Amino acid sequence: MSSLTMISFRVMNFRNIDDSGPIPVERVTSFVGRNESGKTALLKALHKFNPAVAEPYNPQREFPRDRFTKEFRDGGEWAVCEIEFALSEEFRAQLKGALGTEIPNRCTCTRYYDGSLAISYDSAVSDEPVTGVELASALDSFSKSIRRLKSSDPSGEEQLQTVRVRLSEWALKHKDAAVKIVDLKNSEGATLLKKVRTEANALSNPDSADAVEVLVEQLGSLIGRADQEPVSDRLDDSIQKALPVFIYFENYGILDSAIYLPRFLEDLAKTPNDPRVRTINAMFKHVKLSAEDIAALGKEDAAQLRAAGQPVTPKAIAADQQRKELRSVKLNSASLDITRRFSEWFRQRRHHIRYEADGDYFRIWVSDERRPGVDIELESRSKGFQWFFSFYLVFLVESSEGHRDAVLLLDEPGINLHPTAQQELIGFFETLAVNNPLIYTTHSPFLIDGAHIHRARPVTEDASGHSGVSVGEWPKDRETIFPLQAAAGYAMVRGLFSHRDNILVEGMADFLYLSVLSLLCRAANKEALSEAVYITPCGGTKMVGHLASLFLGQAVRPLVLLDGDDAARVRKNALLKDLYSGHERAVLMLSEVFGADDFEIEDLIGEVTILEHLDRLIGTKLTNLDRSKGSLPDQIEFAAASADIPMPNAWKAEVARTVATEWSITPPEKLPEGVLDRAIKLFKAINERFPEIKTG
Repeated sequence: MSSLTMISFRVMNFRNIDDSGPIPVERVTSFVGRNESGKTALLKALHKFNPAVAEPYNPQREFPRDRFTKEFRDGGEWAVCEIEFALSEEFRAQLKGALGTEIPNRCTCTRYYDGSLAISYDSAVSDEPVTGVELASALDSFSKSIRRLKSSDPSGEEQLQTVRVRLSEWALKHKDAAVKIVDLKNSEGATLLKKVRTEANALSNPDSADAVEVLVEQLGSLIGRADQEPVSDRLDDSIQKALPVFIYFENYGILDSAIYLPRFLEDLAKTPNDPRVRTINAMFKHVKLSAEDIAALGKEDAAQLRAAGQPVTPKAIAADQQRKELRSVKLNSASLDITRRFSEWFRQRRHHIRYEADGDYFRIWVSDERRPGVDIELESRSKGFQWFFSFYLVFLVESSEGHRDAVLLLDEPGINLHPTAQQELIGFFETLAVNNPLIYTTHSPFLIDGAHIHRARPVTEDASGHSGVSVGEWPKDRETIFPLQAAAGYAMVRGLFSHRDNILVEGMADFLYLSVLSLLCRAANKEALSEAVYITPCGGTKMVGHLASLFLGQAVRPLVLLDGDDAARVRKNALLKDLYSGHERAVLMLSEVFGADDFEIEDLIGEVTILEHLDRLIGTKLTNLDRSKGSLPDQIEFAAASADIPMPNAWKAEVARTVATEWSITPPEKLPEGVLDRAIKLFKAINERFPEIKTG
């Protein structure tokens, strides 16, 4: 598990982005928008925050051009990318053991144009001080020890008394100076500690040696603590070392069907990051072949002897045959391996990939299940196949090679792929994201996961040419939201035919809460929704009837789950008069389940949880809810209006997203009290109605 998990990021002062605002990220996040909307700028700004290969910010090219002359002076004054991370429990425990203090749950790291990094935390980092009182206490103990000194020779009592007085006065003088210093972890304190230790050593004599030794030991401990780097600085260093690297992919060099090995080895030494060289190198690494070995095994001693005018010996012929046989075996083994591995990912059609070496040339042949045995050069296959094969090699090799905690950034992947192949690419992303969070840009509806539409972040460009990112709601721009609408529609249509138990809910918040609570109930071996149930958010109460009619047109009657508010009651009455006439049991209201007139899904989750996440969203604490104002959302909106606190339009969906994200990794037994019981009650009511709906 990664030490740091990216929660959100924010881009500022970069190209056409003045301030994107915080952008929440998921395990897989997609940026959707028109060309030139700013999708690539978001990825590049994020990539340069901590790139796998050094690539600093360039203010001359990347600071907003319309502001550069007037505003830009010092790169250290201008932030570019701000990322909020959650610290894993294991990492926090490790840091606590090393630093000896409580460790915050989250940190925010901000990178500036000059490359500097600022780190802040969600709670104060306490640094144990070395107080002047501790030094005063050590000197006080020393004085007491000195006053107790006794002479073994009565004749030396007068001389010993002089020592007692001198050392006691010395200790008292420094004690008075010490108590005036709150913390010795500064230049003044360090100077005083070292001065006291030096003088103490000089004052030592046979009578006071034991007491001085104890004092010097205590001073050494205090000096060691005072010289220690502040906890906050050491924590910053640990965070900086744990930052994930960002790997940016834009161009995928398409493999050639014939590779001239000597030229490739030269290119690999000169330009290893060239897209084509990068892809070829990944191919060799993936099947654990070395281009050098393949080239060496292709050399012929017999040919060299003939060229030199020397006789070809049986020994030379046998050596050539042995090398060529070994190369053939290796290539055959590699061919079988890449065929098996690639077939697990590319399911459009099963292909057989064959590697062949011919002198200094390395060739790639491909046949498929429809024409088995008919080998075709790789470059003669479809552009989509070539792209996917090259992408597969580069992405899989580089993401697993030393960067298991990296964040992968993918700009416009799969453009040449058929829509069904693009859909499979989504599944490929899910697998890659198990080890590496992934963010990609697209304008294709088939590269948007309709089952996780909340992961999409629409990117738009306003009339002034500045980019913005919509969070929690979709923008009005039709070109931007078209892929999102198409993806959601495609997911819904697939649900019509693949799921016979369907639930229509009012909005995204209902969808998120029901999904995560069902998973948690199933994990606790409690009653949950069947895995065959498909939940569709309708985008508001008004849309429930429209979507219900689409399902009914396919002879599928979904269960409609509504809140217990006035709008839901109106919608229920409308449904029962028309589409659901005679099917009253197929419309369920939360108020019926929980026996409360005004009950919404947020009431099931609970006030404490909702307010905790809402406070974080709006940046202030909302208090004094009026229980007489109906459901919890009504109480919240009334309290916000009374306190003149602006509420985001889609606050319910955004709160649901953060709650669902947090609860998805929370053990069921650690949920707030009562939540699981209420969820079980709801799921039981839903499950009881499905058999009636099917037969009704």
